[in-house]
Amino acid sequence: MSLLLQLLFQGVALGLVYGLIALGFVIVFKGSRSFNFAHGEFVMGGAYLVIAAAGVVPYALAVVIAVGGMVLVALLVESLLLRRMVGRSLTTVVLATLGLSIMMRSVVVMVWGVNEQGSADPVGRGTVRWGDVVLPTSAIATIVVSGVVLVGLAYFYQRTRYGLALRATASHQEAALAQGIDVRRMFALSWGIAAVLAVVAGIFLGAFPRQVSPAMGMVALAALPAIVIGGFDSLLGAIVGGLVVGLIQVLGAGYLADFGGGKLHEVLPYIVMFAVLVVRPYGLFGSREVERV
Repeated sequence: MSLLLQLLFQGVALGLVYGLIALGFVIVFKGSRSFNFAHGEFVMGGAYLVIAAAGVVPYALAVVIAVGGMVLVALLVESLLLRRMVGRSLTTVVLATLGLSIMMRSVVVMVWGVNEQGSADPVGRGTVRWGDVVLPTSAIATIVVSGVVLVGLAYFYQRTRYGLALRATASHQEAALAQGIDVRRMFALSWGIAAVLAVVAGIFLGAFPRQVSPAMGMVALAALPAIVIGGFDSLLGAIVGGLVVGLIQVLGAGYLADFGGGKLHEVLPYIVMFAVLVVRPYGLFGSREVERV
């Protein structure tokens, strides 16, 4: 029982990280109707910026610097690249973001090299014992910070003027324009929010293996099953899908390590994803409109 509780706790922590990554994908998709395949590289870039800045300034300031840097990159990408592709085919936009992901990964390799680096983990490798259950402090910090971020994001979308404008733009761009909403500004805002979430996710994703590497961008793409399971246009679905993927991976690694060469847990989320696609192609919380697009 103690092993199950430990795995469930760690699965929730990892699932929340995947949920934050999935939220970044979904927010950009809802806000600008473009799918950013380079979002995994934003997660990686945020983790590297935190490591670089933490060696010079206090950790809290390093996080602020990383957030500012990645938001600036996101706004430049949106204004200089994606905004000029309005009206182009979805294939063109996808190829552009794929090219961007390769370019960002190459920049990281040129600056930091290909070797793994220790993550700037602010809570260390400590543990908290709760009866027979041993809980890593990094997982506790992940759950607490992710919860705060999600509550703040929910408040922003439900209670603020910009949040309501984002929701209106995501619902119907032409109607939002008719109401005087600056749709282009909302596009930029959605990319900026996604960049903030990418930095937070990058910090805690690096804390799980306690290593940051250029391959982190590909690891972040493990959030794709979470998006499909939850629904491409659902913020709640991104979180639920992330939790499902995190729990499946951790429980699979804990109980199925002797099967599939110890890698079966990496395949299980995709099996669940395909099962959801067969039964409910638009995801658990997605709208049927996404199925017809």
